[in-house]
Amino acid sequence: MKKQNLIATLGAAVLLCSCIPSVNPFYTDQDVVFDARLLGEWQEKHKSDKPDVWKFDGTTNKMYKLTVTEKEGKQGRFNAHLFQLKQEYFLDLIPDDCQYATNQADLVAFSMFPGHLLLRASQLEPELKLAFFDFGWLEKFLEKNPKALAHHKEGDRIVLTAGTRDLQKFVLKHLGEDELFEKPDEMIRKTDTVPVAPQAASK
Repeated sequence: MKKQNLIATLGAAVLLCSCIPSVNPFYTDQDVVFDARLLGEWQEKHKSDKPDVWKFDGTTNKMYKLTVTEKEGKQGRFNAHLFQLKQEYFLDLIPDDCQYATNQADLVAFSMFPGHLLLRASQLEPELKLAFFDFGWLEKFLEKNPKALAHHKEGDRIVLTAGTRDLQKFVLKHLGEDELFEKPDEMIRKTDTVPVAPQAASK
């Protein structure tokens, strides 16, 4: 599935709970960092007409609560962890709550799970630059190299099943241009006010 833009992809993730998710997180506790620069409300830089808004709130355990609000008013909530691998920063997102259709059989809901989604955070200020997986590249790569990263394929849907360390090695190996990540999308602050980080979450 080719990403048209970052926000559209996250919108799809909100609806589907996950899009090429990972069973395991992309971080360990030792990798997690907290940076107050991420806090606050961000909106797409090049969309002045009802842009989607991402709001990062801090918690007391180095985790962010992310609320994505689409221009139609739809919302998705995620638990987000900022983490560092070597000199690179990433965000691991997992839906806080998956909502299913009220007339959907329980058995369908039981077969779904809120997988981990990965974004590369190449810049936190003054603009927030985030890049999602290039799903097309990943799909083609795994077709040619099925043993490069443990995964499961159900029809056209890929679920990553590799352990955290293997995920990290794969990510760091494929950070080059036209590889695992798309070009970053830019977001700007919705307001000039930067929230104060929770005291217990400070570095």
